[in-house]
Amino acid sequence: MNRATLEWYELLARSLTWVAAIVLLLAAIAAIVIAGSDSAEPLFGDIEKQGRGVASLAALGSGLTGAGLLAAAGAILRVLVTERLERLGPASERGAAEAQEELPFDAEASGARSERRSRRERR
Repeated sequence: MNRATLEWYELLARSLTWVAAIVLLLAAIAAIVIAGSDSAEPLFGDIEKQGRGVASLAALGSGLTGAGLLAAAGAILRVLVTERLERLGPASERGAAEAQEELPFDAEASGARSERRSRRERR
């Protein structure tokens, strides 16, 4: 992968984290709105209050779950991208020529292959 692709993935990871925060905030707002809603039906007051409480908890729980999944995906992606960027090394000042530098998909495997080739060449 080249550096530009990795930087886009890092931006995606940060975006996932921010979207998780927004989802959590909206879930909290939805839970408050659902719990605070009122209707004019006096017949089923207790049942309606319990139903609103359950719906409020369901809204908060689903928002918490969604936010957790988004934040986890963003954190995992960010860790993987950071690892790849560290392997790639610091960005050069030359610019475009070095920006297209490629990192092998599996650096350890490619290093092992090059050692095997050098041993074969020595023989």
